[in-house]
Amino acid sequence: MAAKVINLVCERACDLSSHVDSEGRLKDIAGAWVVSYPCSGMIQPLQIEAALKAGAEGVVVHGCQLGDCYYREGNKMIHDRLIGDRPPGLKKAVDRRRVIGLWLSRYQTQRFLTEVKEFSTYVSSLEPIAAAAAAKPADKPAPKTDVT
Repeated sequence: MAAKVINLVCERACDLSSHVDSEGRLKDIAGAWVVSYPCSGMIQPLQIEAALKAGAEGVVVHGCQLGDCYYREGNKMIHDRLIGDRPPGLKKAVDRRRVIGLWLSRYQTQRFLTEVKEFSTYVSSLEPIAAAAAAKPADKPAPKTDVT
């Protein structure tokens, strides 16, 4: 079964118009969905976390090439948030193996598709999120009180 990968995409980056169906799915990659934004700088880390909590096995953040943002520095802002250099960043509990950033030009559509297909294969090889969460150690138990 294909991994469910959510692609948060700047609409000015790769031209995906012929690769996305009317429901937002990538036609050539099973389980890959596209959500377009006017600029990748509008993507917030909480949206990435929400996608993972809602069942996505991976999230691709896709913006214009660094230094070539239509809106000046939107791609730099989300890039810096993903690597932890700008608040708000991803929470520490987010499995970084399940999130990637791609910074491609409008003409690098084929590279985008290749990267998403490879990422989808990679995240499908990881331990399922529910199993990984269950394997985490439980919180420390509350201290016992003596009721004698």
